[in-house]
Amino acid sequence: MNCKIVGGGVQGLSTGILLEYLGHKTEIITKNVPYVDGDDIPTVATDYAAASIYPVKIESNYSEDELIRFAERTFKPFFETSGIPVRKQTHYYLYEDEKHISLPDRMNVVSVSDYEGDLPHRPENEVSSGYVCDEYFVEMPVYVPLLYETYRSLGGSISKQEVSKDDVNRLLDSNIVFNCSGYGSKILFNDDSMRAVKGHIVETACDQDTPLDFAYTYTPSDYGHYTYMYPRDGSVIFGGTYLEGDIIDGKWEGEEPTDPINRDGERIPERVYEVNKSIMNSFADVAVDDVSVKYGFRPYREAGMRVEQDDSGVIHNYGHGGAGVSMSWWSAINAVSNIDTVSESVLTDVSTKMAQVNKKRALDA
Repeated sequence: MNCKIVGGGVQGLSTGILLEYLGHKTEIITKNVPYVDGDDIPTVATDYAAASIYPVKIESNYSEDELIRFAERTFKPFFETSGIPVRKQTHYYLYEDEKHISLPDRMNVVSVSDYEGDLPHRPENEVSSGYVCDEYFVEMPVYVPLLYETYRSLGGSISKQEVSKDDVNRLLDSNIVFNCSGYGSKILFNDDSMRAVKGHIVETACDQDTPLDFAYTYTPSDYGHYTYMYPRDGSVIFGGTYLEGDIIDGKWEGEEPTDPINRDGERIPERVYEVNKSIMNSFADVAVDDVSVKYGFRPYREAGMRVEQDDSGVIHNYGHGGAGVSMSWWSAINAVSNIDTVSESVLTDVSTKMAQVNKKRALDA
């Protein structure tokens, strides 16, 4: 079938790869491709993802444990295939206040009370509750270009342009249309339940040969909201802001950081910098001094993640909030299943293809 995919983020690229692998002719229509067209595209898109394979800030008919299983199961082939920038690491979910924690359905999960290793924490405070587990992590600055190159190697084409409602109607005349436009669905498909959730990314250098092998989500007792640390190759990133609002006439209108401080010309919540600085200076060989700051917007859908075909024939795959990367392969399979028979077993072949593309890229470099 001839398929047009609106949107070139992680959902569009993953959906395009599956369709091309199954023998469909596809074209992705997008204004730009994150990381391929630059490492800081100012948009509601993939380039701000951390990305830990753990679904957050997402509305769904599924339970959190079900979403976790979907995400872990569909990323397992990519972790197990050598040459793909998906790794497994320890993730600490920690609270300074005593809380009752029901252990989620995670890889090798254990309560902190039963954990025998050291826990990252602020030197002047103790961890009272939480859990430790294993978690897949995606090196996004490498992973997204690899998705793009895999898609192109399979025969997929890219048309870089903005799309209007009229364009979508014209495309439907002779194509199957997949809507992976995320926040763009608010305009293109009149989805008034779309919202932009603003988040800050604070990044600092980490001068080590390999990325740190752990991450944490840490809730301090004196701020009432968590902050996180994720490692990347050559740096670590801090975050944990979820400011609700929307983009009106191109400008953000919504919540602003509480207890803000200025870093790198941006206002960020104090805890994102101060709590992480205290933890990292004592727990890891990372000096948190000079930082770079940027912000992005999660395409949150109040009506819930949408992976379905509507009455007009458009197949929708959007509304993942902060779980876009985590749910990308699961969502792509379910979206493509509207026109073809596909199961999760195909992801083993897809991961092999991606590894081949990555190997060729290394040889050509």
